Amino acid sequence: MRVKGTAGEGIQARPPGEEGLKDAAEIVSGPMPNGGFHELSGPLLVALLSGDEGQVRRLTCAAREAGADFARLSRDVIEPALDQIGEMWAKGELSIAEEHLATSLVSRAIGVLAARLELPPPGSPRILFTCLAGEFHELGLRIVTEVAHECGWEAENLGSNVPRESVVRFIAQRSPQAVGISLSLAGHLVEAAKTIEQIRRVCPGIRVLAGGRVFRDDPSLLGVLDVDATNLDVVALRDWLRENRESAARPWKTERAPGKGASVPSPPEALPESFRKRLGRRES
Repeated sequence: MRVKGTAGEGIQARPPGEEGLKDAAEIVSGPMPNGGFHELSGPLLVALLSGDEGQVRRLTCAAREAGADFARLSRDVIEPALDQIGEMWAKGELSIAEEHLATSLVSRAIGVLAARLELPPPGSPRILFTCLAGEFHELGLRIVTEVAHECGWEAENLGSNVPRESVVRFIAQRSPQAVGISLSLAGHLVEAAKTIEQIRRVCPGIRVLAGGRVFRDDPSLLGVLDVDATNLDVVALRDWLRENRESAARPWKTERAPGKGASVPSPPEALPESFRKRLGRRES
């Protein structure tokens, strides 16, 4: 495989609109060796450091067009580039502003690709992703949400820094089939254990997953939490989602639309209490 437009070849920035996305095939020529996409990570790093959003989009599109699903795109292309940026920031070679810009560029590129995905059909199992209080690495959740969609799961992303009480209350209300907790700091394992204990109490039978940098940095922590699976990387998560989709599928209730023959989804069984009160006032 040969990657065009690397650092020494004078990358020409193009507008980040659709016209830039159409020629993604120009970025890659030749077959990917052993199905890998790692050679795109270097050019992506250059594009992120240059703030070249058009090139970031073209490279991520090139990986997808070459056959990378969201899991492989993340593990083989995005993560190595962002890990390098993180190391440069830790050494004082990059500012926090430059690190944040790189994260933002990747997030927007993921959004472009995600818009092309079809959402899973009604009745698909639902998984909830969240970071606990004090965890601020939200990009990983953004990516695994799309991995779950691609594997046929409905996925809800609560984002970063969510207090334990809010996570538990939301799960009690929504009753998802699985929950994924992302951890980057070993100091938050105790809080994660308490959260998992309360989750299992309010939602018996739920499958609990854990993943994140803390387990990649120290695999000995894999058995610390009471979880159904601990995923060292996003590809392992993808494989788990594929293997467990059918067993986690849930019944889908429908009702007849007024005056029409087609069936429509029934309202959610668990609505926020404040919204129920609002509906009650309107009906009275």
